[in-house]
Amino acid sequence: MVVVDDGDLAALLGDHADRHSVPGAAVGIVRDGTVSVGCHGVADVRLREPVTPETRFAIGSLTKSMVATVLARLAEAGRLSLDDPAVAHVPELVGSEWIGAVTLRDLLANRSGLPLRARLEFDFDGRRDESVDALSRMAADIGDAGPPMDFWSYTNAGWNLLGRAIEGATGLAWEDAMSRWLAEPGLRETSFGSSSDHGARASGHTMTAAGPVPAKPLRGRAYGPAGVGTLSTITDLLRFGAIHLDDSALAALRVVHASQAIHGWLDEWCLGWARFDWVGGQAWGWDGVVNGERSFLRILPEQRAAVALLTNSSSGRAMGRSLFTELMESLFGIGVPPLRLEAMTGAAGDLSRFAGVYAWPDRQIEVTVTRPGLTIRSERGAAEALPVDERIFVVDAADADNPTVTFADPDAGGRPRLLYDMLWGLPRTGEDDRWTGR
Repeated sequence: MVVVDDGDLAALLGDHADRHSVPGAAVGIVRDGTVSVGCHGVADVRLREPVTPETRFAIGSLTKSMVATVLARLAEAGRLSLDDPAVAHVPELVGSEWIGAVTLRDLLANRSGLPLRARLEFDFDGRRDESVDALSRMAADIGDAGPPMDFWSYTNAGWNLLGRAIEGATGLAWEDAMSRWLAEPGLRETSFGSSSDHGARASGHTMTAAGPVPAKPLRGRAYGPAGVGTLSTITDLLRFGAIHLDDSALAALRVVHASQAIHGWLDEWCLGWARFDWVGGQAWGWDGVVNGERSFLRILPEQRAAVALLTNSSSGRAMGRSLFTELMESLFGIGVPPLRLEAMTGAAGDLSRFAGVYAWPDRQIEVTVTRPGLTIRSERGAAEALPVDERIFVVDAADADNPTVTFADPDAGGRPRLLYDMLWGLPRTGEDDRWTGR
């Protein structure tokens, strides 16, 4: 087994952080119970406090993996079953048009058919209150959203429902239930929701031409289970990874439930984890993307190892890709496939098959042909998209988070039924529709 010296790990981290202009970061590795941690830079460019193993970062959607873990532990304790109807634990869904026989497992797998709405997925500014009934009101709004979808899509709203289900099964606020059911396995430095406000923490930073600028943190209890407000340290993330290596009952969360590959994000989706089909081995894990901070956790069961990274910069995903590529090869002999961003004229064939409008009721993306590629127009404006292959188009190679879009589910004529913008699927509504800017 390769033993990693903390100083060498910190030096490697610093090299990659400087390369991507990340003010502060922490990386950790646990392998067969042996832990190595490296830290670099400052937690906040204004205060200049150094990053340490105790520095708390916002972990964003890695919260979803923790929610899945608590639900699995509640199932093991007999408090619920993952195959229970969601409505049995979320009373606000009674009478919902879309809920039907949807189970907790369906929500964990992002295959519930939950109606996707921008006002439910992304309305962070409109739902900033921390009141005790914020999650209940969010659940009621989701229940009233309308008819079901019939395709796989990542969704924040579904995870907010799972947080509400934890409340229903335990009789506790979801934050208190999370802390209680993760404390026994050893997570001591992770806090959820409004309880995260106390104590020192890293500040997120947005990269600008003038350098890193502190970012405004997201708040709002209604989005807590989806990833708003959770803080953790590099040492606690490694403990969380070790729990999944050591507890065989949690391996069920790594069973594949959806095989929709999204370029740059995942090869398959399990229950709160993505699966990554890397060269020479498989990994499971997930990432967090929140204002000015990016987080990563990868679990490698065959190697009895986990690797975690916390960063306080909007450029953290680019750093994570470069760092993980080097670490996985040097430590485990596993190759991380490079992000494919090189456009290839003609790679997608007949471009007209992509043209059309892909939409939710309150969000639309219009795709038109403007050879040698496509024009993709949304509420963010218009962008040129050039083909990488028959389903992937590069939109902005400099965007560390979302450089490409992915088309999926082609019909018999090769016309895709879905457009994935980041991880969210938008169904095609018709070639003759026109974007309205709603």
